Amino acid sequence: MMKKIFISFFFVVITFCSFSQNDSKQILGKWSYSVDAGGTILTGVFHFYEKDGQLAGEILSDDGYTIPFTKLEQKEANQFYFEAKTDYDLYKITLNFEGEKISGSGSSYEGDAPITGKRKE
Repeated sequence: MMKKIFISFFFVVITFCSFSQNDSKQILGKWSYSVDAGGTILTGVFHFYEKDGQLAGEILSDDGYTIPFTKLEQKEANQFYFEAKTDYDLYKITLNFEGEKISGSGSSYEGDAPITGKRKE
């Protein structure tokens, strides 16, 4: 009986881990974004890619800045958290991926702001 329970548990864990890894691949590519920073609309692209077998990324702002992610982790099946650091600020961003759309929020020393966007590539 214990052997059957252990085998069942083992398959559940393997299946869960497989789905978790596949979920992170859904975000690979470029996603255009729009941030409403208190009346000023900021736009650009979140670029997610694999580097050395790990999920990585960067922010490509429409102002011409490229800010690499310093931290990137999957919180839930379709939710990811990442941080990007510049010389003057630390951006903390949580995004929900729903099909071809993203939504979430970001924070910096200037405060919190909503983020929306969609798949670009």
